[in-house]
Amino acid sequence: MSAFQSTLWTVIRGAREGDDSHFSTFVDRYRPPVVRFITRKGLRSVAEDLAQEVFVRIFTQEVLAKADPSRGRFRSLVLAVTRHVIGHHLEREGAQKRGGGKVGSLGEIDVAAPPQEEDEFDREWVSHLLQVALARLAREHSHYHEALGGVLFEGRSYAEMATELERTENQIRNHVHRGRTKLVQYLRDEIREYAASEEDYQEELQSLARHFPSRSE
Repeated sequence: MSAFQSTLWTVIRGAREGDDSHFSTFVDRYRPPVVRFITRKGLRSVAEDLAQEVFVRIFTQEVLAKADPSRGRFRSLVLAVTRHVIGHHLEREGAQKRGGGKVGSLGEIDVAAPPQEEDEFDREWVSHLLQVALARLAREHSHYHEALGGVLFEGRSYAEMATELERTENQIRNHVHRGRTKLVQYLRDEIREYAASEEDYQEELQSLARHFPSRSE
C-alpha cells in the first residue's frame, strides 16, 4: 500500500466496514468547510444538518463506489455530494410548499461544478486546512505562531511584536520566516493526507495554490 493510500483511504475503508471511530474521524476532519459552504448559500439554519447528511451520503454504498483513489480528487467528490444535498434540500422544500411532489434519489453524482462554486468551495477548503495547520504550528512552535500571527494576520510591525514578545526585531523576522515555512509544509501535509497519489497531490497543490498564504515579506 502506498503512503498516499494509507491515510484517508484507510479511514474510508474502515468506515465502510462499519467502524464508527473511522467515521467520526472522517467527519471531524472535513466537516467545517462543508458547513461554511452551505452557510454561504443562505442555509445557515440547516447548515449543520445538511453537512451531516453530506457525510452520511458519502458513506452510503453508491457514493463510496466513487471514493476510489484512482478516480479523481477527493475534494471534488465532497463538493459534488454537498451540491447534491443542497439541491435535494431545496427541491424537498419546494415540494413541501407545493403540497407534495417527487424528490430525486442520489443516483449518479455529477462531479463537475460551476467554476464560481468550485472556487467558493476551494476557499473554504483552504481556510480549513489553514486553521488546522495553524493549530499544529501553535502546538509545535508557539513562538513562531505568535510572531506569524501578529505580523501576517494582525498587520502589526516587527518592532511591535519584538516589544511584546521581548525579542529583537531580527528574531521576530526569523520567527515569521520560519513560521511561514512551517505553515506551508503543514498545509502540504494536510493535502497529502487525502491525496490518492503523487500526481493527485501535485495537481491538488497547483489547484489550491492561489488560496495559500503568500510567503513574500
